[in-house]
Amino acid sequence: MSTSVKDQSIEGIAKDTSLSLGQGGAVYVSDTTQTNGNFGAIQAIEGSVITLTASNWTPSTASAIPLPAGATIFGSFTSFTLTNGKVIAYRNV
Repeated sequence: MSTSVKDQSIEGIAKDTSLSLGQGGAVYVSDTTQTNGNFGAIQAIEGSVITLTASNWTPSTASAIPLPAGATIFGSFTSFTLTNGKVIAYRNV
């Protein structure tokens, strides 16, 4: 049985909603060691500076990205390092 476009859309919405609700779990990061995993969003708990070392952004690496407190970036992140600050990295579902 094939999956309809409607079913695929509903599945995509469910995954997006699960990420926004943190259903895949999360990691609290406050140190400057490299963090690895399969993350879909990174939210700054306080003003932070982050370096993406592997992502689906263009370019896939980006350094010294300032994130003000409360800011969230979205993408597919598999490795990042904090220069300073505190973030929550939400795992992909």
